[in-house]
Amino acid sequence: MKRTMILASAAATAAVLGTTPAEAQRWNNWRTIAYQTVNGRDTDNIRVRGTARYRQLRVCVYGGPINMRDVDVWFRNGRRQDIGTRRLMRPGTCTRNLDLRGYYRDVTRVRLKYAPLARRWVRPLIRVQVR
Repeated sequence: MKRTMILASAAATAAVLGTTPAEAQRWNNWRTIAYQTVNGRDTDNIRVRGTARYRQLRVCVYGGPINMRDVDVWFRNGRRQDIGTRRLMRPGTCTRNLDLRGYYRDVTRVRLKYAPLARRWVRPLIRVQVR
């Protein structure tokens, strides 16, 4: 009985350690290009500096939950992409990978439309990540 428990715990540990590098690699290829603590209004604009081009974008929430309704992305060439993301986002979660139209796009601004769930005392931090 004792030997079976030791073997089972060793197998579980090996399974967890075996999946860690893939999980870490998934996070390593995303780069944070902008972040902002949102004020609790319905809309916030996050300006993005630089002239690098990206193919995917995601928005991550930390510190407090929000109900994300919409993400609008503006590009340097003046065009805009509207991405519907209707989703309740808890702290520590991200939107799905949002594909940017075109080949590689230069992002200049991201506008978030959301509804905060906890008012006044919790101000969520929003991170815009790209790859």
